[in-house]
Amino acid sequence: MKSFYKFFLVFIAAILCCTFGSVYAIPLSELPGEDISETPDMLSPIRPIKPNSKSFDRRPNNWIAPTVEEQLSRDPTLIPLGKGALFIPSLTEPRREPDITILNARGRQVENGQTGERILIDSGTFTVKFGSGTTAQQLTSTITVEEGHTVVLEPTWGGMLVETLLPDGTYIDAQYEVIRMDKWINYGKGYGLKEERLQDIKSWVLPPGLYRICKPGEGFNSFRNYITVQINEGELTQLELIFDKAGGDLVSGGIKTLNTRIKVGSHWSFGTRIGGNLNLTRVTEENGEKREATRVSSDIRLKLLFDNARYLGTSEFILQDNFSKDNGRPFIVASDFAQVRTNWIRRLNNWLGPYVRSSVETHLFPRKADRDSIYLIKPHEVPTDSLKNPSDTKKIKYDTLLTTGAKGFVIRPALDPTKYSEGMGVNVELFSRYYLEANTQLGFAGRQTVSLNNFATNDGIHYSAEKSVLEVGIENTFNATLRLGSQATLDLNSVIFAVNSDPRDIRLDDFTADLRFFLSRNLEVGYIFHIQESVGLAKNRYPSTHSLSLRLSFNY
Repeated sequence: MKSFYKFFLVFIAAILCCTFGSVYAIPLSELPGEDISETPDMLSPIRPIKPNSKSFDRRPNNWIAPTVEEQLSRDPTLIPLGKGALFIPSLTEPRREPDITILNARGRQVENGQTGERILIDSGTFTVKFGSGTTAQQLTSTITVEEGHTVVLEPTWGGMLVETLLPDGTYIDAQYEVIRMDKWINYGKGYGLKEERLQDIKSWVLPPGLYRICKPGEGFNSFRNYITVQINEGELTQLELIFDKAGGDLVSGGIKTLNTRIKVGSHWSFGTRIGGNLNLTRVTEENGEKREATRVSSDIRLKLLFDNARYLGTSEFILQDNFSKDNGRPFIVASDFAQVRTNWIRRLNNWLGPYVRSSVETHLFPRKADRDSIYLIKPHEVPTDSLKNPSDTKKIKYDTLLTTGAKGFVIRPALDPTKYSEGMGVNVELFSRYYLEANTQLGFAGRQTVSLNNFATNDGIHYSAEKSVLEVGIENTFNATLRLGSQATLDLNSVIFAVNSDPRDIRLDDFTADLRFFLSRNLEVGYIFHIQESVGLAKNRYPSTHSLSLRLSFNY
């Protein structure tokens, strides 16, 4: 019992010592850091450059990236003692936007980084350079960094993503130029990519204003091959450029209209676009003859998107049909296109992402000959007994047959031919700095065209049966941009294809080197070298093109 009392007294004494010790405790001096009990401002990680700036909130269908607050909360960077941080929000994805350069008072680079993540720097005053174009064209801002604080730059710029397509909706590799119209500043050349590389399209970061998007080489005042777009502060603009063919003219373009309907909390989104047109025309000629014509067109697009931190998947269905009818003639199918495609990318990190893609392309309506008579060219093997040399049994003879009543002859049945395309590989970002950006795509590709009873023609009179085609191989694409100082830029692009995956049978599909040197705001010198391997019996296997241009613009 005595031992219990002793334990109880010791316990009471310990409590009294702790109580009175906390009352009369004196804070230790010269500890590192700063007392934040009465400085609530330091508890907030957001400190905009402009104290009265507008809210960082944005509409969910504007940016691809989440809100600024969410980007800050996702960033795992910790600020150590003696350091501060700079944060520039991303409108799309950090790896798709230009690098950030931080200069000290002497103009020397002290740090660089990406959007969407804190960049640690010492306390002091710095100059931040960020944006598209040459060094002289980039956006510039002066910031003051304090220890333990994160300085957040408000997006006073605009973002732009450009996709390049054919009229049937197929994504293609195509080039374009971006020119600011009020000051006639050429911000350089951009590249659209195929569907399996849409996540590699670089985002433009530009000052707000009106911009001209044109085909490379067109004059600033040309009346063809261009569209205009307004870039607004703090907004992301997504454009579609439509070319008549690969390497052809820019025939149309504008804001991307196929938006996706997003369900909050879900990684899945769905978009649809359905449209059509009916045109009725009646013309009375001077001689009293009347002509009537009817045109019907339809366009249906469905898109399913899956997007989270690791995966990006897109699936699309496209159906485009155009019909026409003139008086005294039946309806004919002017164009008929149907395609289903899907593309999935696995994001391993900022520089590596394997992909897999596939597509099926065909048409739904049969097409008949529209002439009274046509020539069918049908091959058949020559009988063995008619040959002088039995080893020539593989020789083919062609018979030309005249067919009467050809208007009922089906030259292209429904779903014939059908084209299949598959591919798998990796997207690799080799280097990502302001002065040098380089990326490559290496993958295995397969293309099959299944033709059962389909006939093709070049002149509308002579038709020959098409054969099924199978082509597989390894394809590689390389893109690089080298910025030489503040006034010169060199763009390199190459595409090679190894037929049947044979390294000895490598085909150079394209190689382009584009050097631009800006002498002044209104004067630019350009040099383009292009080479493409010719397949066939051409005498020169590697035809090339050299183009030297001097572009001058003046507006008053």
